[in-house]
Amino acid sequence: MCNAHGDRSIYEWVKKHLDELPIPHYVIAGNHDDTAILADVFQKKHDLNSNELYYALPLEGRPALFLDSSKGEFSSAQWTWLRDYLAALRDTNVLIMMHHPPLPADVEFMDTKYPFRQSDEFLELVHELPCHVTVVCGHYHVDKIVQRGNLLVLLSPSTFYQMRQDTPEFAVDHYRIGIREINLSTHGTTSAVHYI
Repeated sequence: MCNAHGDRSIYEWVKKHLDELPIPHYVIAGNHDDTAILADVFQKKHDLNSNELYYALPLEGRPALFLDSSKGEFSSAQWTWLRDYLAALRDTNVLIMMHHPPLPADVEFMDTKYPFRQSDEFLELVHELPCHVTVVCGHYHVDKIVQRGNLLVLLSPSTFYQMRQDTPEFAVDHYRIGIREINLSTHGTTSAVHYI
């Protein structure tokens, strides 16, 4: 939510406007967020575990896991929680929300400089499951879909700027605001990206 560092006034402003919408909202921490302040403002302190905000909720009758990759990796406690949940849900398709893409996505600058540092562990865990796992994430400031085996990763565009994907240096592609719409149904997950 924050561009440089966690700021209570920004979280309060965002929450005020989200609360005015007729739809529910759920939060996860990004790499510039202060997880403790975010959890406090959004009344999620009960889901704060050693300064990591992670939790599970059913969405449209499907299990959804909200993970905290704000530090670029999971703590051992969060890994244990995730393994336990996935073991319990192993025959059910799972939706995961996390800030970082859990695997490289051929976005050269971000894959090299700011990746999720436990991609191998994540892929090993998901690969063992007999179900499909869909991860919705951001962090890379691009609209992209990556699939590897039973793992589908939906990289969502940014509400600030979009990055070029083909350069080893930081480069802005454009400043159009982007959002990813996710629709869950009994037939699966559909998704569309909208630019404003």
